[in-house]
Order: sequence, then C-alpha cells, then structure tokens
Amino acid sequence: MGRTLGRIIGVVTAPITLIDRDLGNLVRTVTFTAIGNSLGGPLGAALGATLAGGIAALDRPPPAPTPASSTSVKTSRPERVGGYGESRLYGAYILYETGSNGAAIDGYAVHDGPMTAPVAFYLGDDKVTHKSGVTYPGGLINGLSDGRYGDDTTRFYWTDGRTPGTTIPVIYNDLPGVWGIGHRGDNVCLLYTRFASVKSKNFLERYPSGVPTASIAARWQKCPDPYASDPCDDSAWTWTENPIRQLMHYMLYREAPKPTIPVSDPSYAAQAMALRVAFYNRKILPSIATWRVASDVCNESVPLKAGGTEPRYRSCLSHTLTTAHGEVKAGLLQLCDGWMATQFDGSVAVYAGKFYAPTVSIGPADTIAYDWQGVGVDDDSAVNEIVCSYVSKDHEYNSVECDAWRDEDGIAERGSLLSENLDLQTPSWGQVRRLAKRKIARANALYRGTVTTNVAGRSVRGQRYINLLIREAGTTFFNGVAEITSITRNTATGGVTFTWIAADPNIDAWNAATEEGEPAAVGDRVALAPLNTPTITSAVAELSDGGANARVRITVDGFARDDITWYARWRVTTDTTWNEQEYSDIDPGASAVLLTNLVPTDLAIDVEVAYGVGDGRISPWSALWTVSTSTSGLAPGPVTDDTVTSPVAGQASIAWRDPTSSNYSATRLYRNTTNSFGTASQVNGDMLGSLGATQVYDDTGLATGSTQHYWLVTVSQSGVASSPTYVGSVVIT
Repeated sequence: MGRTLGRIIGVVTAPITLIDRDLGNLVRTVTFTAIGNSLGGPLGAALGATLAGGIAALDRPPPAPTPASSTSVKTSRPERVGGYGESRLYGAYILYETGSNGAAIDGYAVHDGPMTAPVAFYLGDDKVTHKSGVTYPGGLINGLSDGRYGDDTTRFYWTDGRTPGTTIPVIYNDLPGVWGIGHRGDNVCLLYTRFASVKSKNFLERYPSGVPTASIAARWQKCPDPYASDPCDDSAWTWTENPIRQLMHYMLYREAPKPTIPVSDPSYAAQAMALRVAFYNRKILPSIATWRVASDVCNESVPLKAGGTEPRYRSCLSHTLTTAHGEVKAGLLQLCDGWMATQFDGSVAVYAGKFYAPTVSIGPADTIAYDWQGVGVDDDSAVNEIVCSYVSKDHEYNSVECDAWRDEDGIAERGSLLSENLDLQTPSWGQVRRLAKRKIARANALYRGTVTTNVAGRSVRGQRYINLLIREAGTTFFNGVAEITSITRNTATGGVTFTWIAADPNIDAWNAATEEGEPAAVGDRVALAPLNTPTITSAVAELSDGGANARVRITVDGFARDDITWYARWRVTTDTTWNEQEYSDIDPGASAVLLTNLVPTDLAIDVEVAYGVGDGRISPWSALWTVSTSTSGLAPGPVTDDTVTSPVAGQASIAWRDPTSSNYSATRLYRNTTNSFGTASQVNGDMLGSLGATQVYDDTGLATGSTQHYWLVTVSQSGVASSPTYVGSVVIT
C-alpha cells in the first residue's frame, strides 16, 4: 500500500505531485520501468517493481488508497552514480511507503559500488547525528535543538555497497509483503529513513518542512595506485582525491570491457578481472611512467596562505554511469589541467598541468604550412575575469564562489569586464584559482597559430610543450616555447596539424599570500529559535453571569511579536481528557489574559497554556495550575465597557459596567505610571456597586502631561478578588 496524505503538507523533491480536489489528498504512485543496464542482486527486482509514493499522514494511520485518491505514473529507472573523493550525494527513490503503524519509510539508491566511509548525514538541509555514533548501519538520530526529529521519532540507516548487501530489519518488519530480507542492494550504497507517526499538533515541530529527503556525504570509491605492483588488484586500492588515480580507476572499472554473462554467474568475477588486466596491459602499462609522473604532480605540496600545504590537484567529481566516457575523463583531466595522448603502440599517456622543459623541437625543416597571429586577442576572445566556484565542506558540500581571478590591467586596458565561469568539483578554492590563472593566461596569449608538419613533425604527438621556430625568408615570426592546444593527423602530408599558443614558463609560480584569495564566507545559518515554555502568572476562577458555572481567567507572560496564537486547555483534575481553546486575537504585549469557556463549579480544575507562531510550530505546554471552582471562594466576573479619558486638566475619568455575577460586591481601582499591575496602588477604597450598573470615578490631582495606567478588580461578597482588568493608559491634560 502506498503512502497517502490526509492533509496537504509541503512536498520535498517530489517528481510528480497530484492533488485530488475532492478529497484534499495529495498522493503519488510511482512505477519504475526498467531501461538500460540492471542493478545486480535483489535490488534490481525492487527497482523494477511498482513503488507507491506520497507524503505520509504521520499523525494517523493512512487510509487505503482508492481509485479516487491515488494515481500512477511511469518513470525510467534512475541512472546509477559513481563518486570520487569526498562529496555529498542524493539518491533515487527505491522505496516510498507508509508502514501499518503509520511510519513514513523512504529508501534511496545512492551510489554504484562500495563507499570507503560515511562522513556526514543530512535530512533536507539539516546535518544530523546518530545516537549510537557512526555505527553501521545506523539507527535512531539525535533530535535537533528546536525539536525537529526529537523524541526518537526518526531513524536513518545506510549501507556501504558491500556484497552481499545489508538488510535492515526495522524497515522490512514495517513493510511485510513489500520489502523483505532479500532486498539487500548488493554493490549499491543505500539510504533508508523512517519517520514515526506523531500527533497532528506535534507534526510541524518534529517535521517543520514535511518529510525531508535524505542525503549522505562520504568518501566514495577507492582507486588504484600507478606505483602498485598490480594496479588491477582492487583489494589493494585506497581512497584518494588524486584525479589521475581516479582517472585510472574510471578506465579500469568503468570503461574496460565487461563480461557478457550475468553478474550472478559464478565465473563473472574471474572473467571481469581477466578483461581488466588485458585492458590495463594494452592501454596503460606501456605508458605507466607518464601516469606515475602525473600522479606525483597532483600530490605535490602547494603552500597555503594560512600556513601548511595542500596537494596541487584534488577531485571530488561524481558522474552518472550513462555519461559518455570521454566526458567523464575530460572532467577529471580538467581538475588537474591535464591531457591524454594516444601513443604509437595504442597506449594512453597522461599528463597533469605543470610546465616542463620541452624535449621536442619543430622548425622550418619540419613545417609544411603555418598560420601565425602576433597581435594579441580581440574582445570576442579575451578574458579578464574568471568566476571561480568549488565544492565547500564548510557549506555542507555545496558549490560556492570564492574570489574571482581578475586581470586588473586587462580590465583597465579594455575598459570592460570580459568574464567566464570555472565551476569545478574540487574541495579547494586555491586550486580553482590556480587553474583560473592557467586558463586566463592561455586565453590571452599574445602569440598563437596553426602549424602543419611533414612526417618528421609527428614527434610532437603526446607532447604539450615544444620548442617552436617559425621563420620564413629570413624573418623570424616566433622562436620560443609553445603549448600545443589541439592536434590532429594530416593524411595529406603524413604529419600532423596542431594549434599552439605561446607558453609561459612561469605559469606555475604561485604566491599564496597574494594569489590564493579568500574562500566563500561562512555565515551562521538562520536557525529556528526554540520556543520557550510559557509561564502562567495567575489563574483565578470567576463565577459566570448566571452563577451556575464558572470560568478560569488565566494571566500569562506575553511576547512582543504579532504572530502569536494562544491556546488554553482545562480539565477536571480527575479526568484525563483536555478541553482546548484557541485565542487568535490577543494583542502582543507584556502579558496576555485568557478566559476559558464555562467550567463546572465546586471542583478542582487543571489549566495549561501554550502558544503557536507564524511558521506553524507550537510551544510546549506550560506547567500545570490547579484552580478551585468552589462557589464559596469564587471571584466575580470582570467589569465590562471600561474606558479612561482625561476631560479636565489634572483629572482622569474612569468608567465601567459592574459584572452581573451573583456574588459581586464591589470594585477596586488601581493606578500606576508604568504598565505594571504588580507595583500599582489602589486609588480609592472598595467602591460598592450593583449587578450590571454603570459607574464613573474621577481621579483628580494628577500632574499635567503625565501618563497614568489603570486597572479594575472586582471583589466577591466573601472578599475574593478577580484578576485585574487593564483599562488602559491616558495622558493627563
């Protein structure tokens, strides 16, 4: 049975949203239609099954879906994802159900293949921790300070992609017939969340944004080391942020041919290893020296402005497994300004971005044709600012901007800002700026052109830097180090055609103090302040007008905010059921007075108060007060129609109507220069009245221009006083 919603609550990351206007229900039922490669193990079957979805009715068991309250859609099977380095990944829904006990249960497939270790867990934007610490495979999480996920309502589980996978009894026990012990997720990292059903009044406190989407930050795939005796042996792989090692992993694990037999075949692993070794021997081993040098370049220490060092190039790239191999490899090479070149033997040489003294020269004897430009670049091609972005752990693994790399002289010379973006999946802002420095130098190189060579010129294949001499008729157009930016075979000449720019031998010079820049600012997130428990300052029973019942007048400390809605509840002390009442029109102030509905007399009455705020959260209930409604000790009702004016100089005129309570005897008037009844003084003695009569009292001898506050208190025939009624304030004329 899928999840249904009894009342519309915010939807988080919902691909399909349907609202039944008759029932007011929001429901989703999702069917994944299998396309492309399947996931191995029982999870593959689960992804091909019909999965029902929606926001759970956490405050009550969900109704059974009917044709009028549910619908179905079909969507393609989610793409598998691979990750490198340390990053935060979200998953694709594989489970979206409500258990028979009302708990909302979600499951996600996050990563194809094992992870190295989890780093952090998230529900929506909230970073959460487990009560048991990082103990596999998780469990109850700690509630946040504002009440979210508290009272042991929320569980968070994860699996690390091992084979065989891990089953979670708490999940399949809640979903008999839907999820079972066979749903392991072999070789897939999974997340499960379970949100317990809560009362309606507590829903927004526990889940203020509805049921949140889970995500996880982790150190993902382990990678081979080019220095290892057997880089194909995955048991010796280790976690790394080195993009060259990640590139080797991608080629061996993702790009290399796979057996055509089913994964479940007992001989699959042996066949896969044989294909991997053959691929390595053909594509990587003959050029392994270049892989080692490139890996070393990435590991080189670069000084930091704050002290210490960091590796020159790091990566936290993630990708879908349907992305073209060339795009993923280009993404990894971009992170180290690297390049690949196919050698004569068919192997692939790899280089990382660092200048080296060239060993190959091209001169007039090797040149068939050339094109030379030596006047710089125009505004259409020039760049004088690169906006730099990186993946920040300090911002919960989001992509953020650091200081842009700017060519201030170029901006001043051209009189305009010519900007490009460089958004890389690296955890280092300094690295992005180092790469931006290389990119802007390449874009603005003064000399550039194209050269077509004869057969001898094929020696430039696999090179990035060469010595280039362009001379014709005794005129030298270029004589220096050139960087090859692209190269193709030329079947007409038997050589190659390559484009080039003038290289800067000092491109790797780096002054951290002036060039590293500043990372994105880390500001405190605006967090919801926990709601304080309200405080009752007095609770007095008052006889109703008819005398057969009473009311309880509750005075509580107030708040100076406009979004407060007050709640009061009462019960006979011997009862277990509360009677609640809402007060939505109480003005903000230092105190609030709440008058309950009619309560029985001659009994003990318990009262409590709470308040709600504009974001829908409700405070805890106050401490319990017990009030006696014995008629012999009841206060009369309050005055009504009360006003205060200053019609005459030095005088205040207070008018009111006496209550109609049968035990009413007199009224007392209190005055203060501040809005505080606690320090107010009684103006006159008890003023006798009659039921429902109108009275006026003139308070004289007051200072002109002073502000006076007044309260009226009614007194019963037995001397029991009511809670004060604040008449208001007046400025004396």
